[in-house]
Amino acid sequence: MKLNPQHTVPTIDDNGFILSESRAIMGYFVNQYAKDDSLYPKDPKKRAMVDQKLYFDIGTLYQRFLNYFMPIAWKGMKPDAEALEKLEEAVGFLNSYLEGQGWVAGEDISIADYAIAVTMSNIEVREQAD
Repeated sequence: MKLNPQHTVPTIDDNGFILSESRAIMGYFVNQYAKDDSLYPKDPKKRAMVDQKLYFDIGTLYQRFLNYFMPIAWKGMKPDAEALEKLEEAVGFLNSYLEGQGWVAGEDISIADYAIAVTMSNIEVREQAD
């Protein structure tokens, strides 16, 4: 727990460099070790689009997933129709981001696609469990 005061995973120790939060870790790994910048572009406009989708994932999509499913999973509460509506709205935003392009932040896959794929997988697993 000394490595991460939040007590969350993932947390990495890369030769003494401690970092937590999966999206930050992905960005770091690409910046530090990737052969090119295709997953996390250095071009400011392309990177801004990737960052926008990363922030959308953590601030909207994943948050709405938690708001809907956690009370059901951890507190045994009944599904909240308003929280479900907000989650469905966020998935609708995601679908609009994908319209006319191959990936969430443009024509090339990026770390934002991996982050959002995890969130969408969580949503799908929870939906199947209910």
